Amino acid sequence: MAMSRRELIDAVENALGVLTPVYRGAAAESDLYEAALFTIAVEAAVAAGGSYLITDDGRTRSSRLTFRRSPGNLWLGNFTYIVVTFPDSPRRLEIHLGVYVVGGSRVPHECDVAVIDQEEAERSRQGLVHPRRAKLVASIEAKNYAASPGIGVGRAFIGLSAELGQAKCTLAFPARRSSNLAALLAARPSECFDELLPRSPAAQRLRSHLDQKIRNWIARG
Repeated sequence: MAMSRRELIDAVENALGVLTPVYRGAAAESDLYEAALFTIAVEAAVAAGGSYLITDDGRTRSSRLTFRRSPGNLWLGNFTYIVVTFPDSPRRLEIHLGVYVVGGSRVPHECDVAVIDQEEAERSRQGLVHPRRAKLVASIEAKNYAASPGIGVGRAFIGLSAELGQAKCTLAFPARRSSNLAALLAARPSECFDELLPRSPAAQRLRSHLDQKIRNWIARG
């Protein structure tokens, strides 16, 4: 079952210091669900030992959360993202909502939530180019469906994962997945998290999954 607008806003506010998400235009529940998954990625980075800055410019702390309602270019617009630093590593991460990343075919694809090496994010901003999949640490594809996504969504996710890196991609939705979708995705390196609502057991599993992805990225140097 999908959460209400108020429940989703509360989840984002509670996770990111009582900052209310603001959108260019009215936010749909799907936008807020993506924002809730964004906060899980931030929590995973903290669990991996990181400290984060909520920012619109990479330097100063934002006083509110300004998010996209549709996919956009990382370098374009004054939107909120997260910069993560780690005490024992020079590496930095950025966590973005609704940005394009270039896949293996050199075609850009939307990432609802993207965890990206900061050097690559800076390259994107300076060169006005999309981040490359090689520097993508993890991504989340969000489907705020009250019932299980269909096989078509599963096939599209498999295609997206092949483009961006199967082990880097996760699919998340609040409904219980169907047996057909479960069977389709079970043998894939990418992960599917169903019944995922903020503070649910599935949210904790996703947080742990991203935590390990980030730890592995740090260890690779």
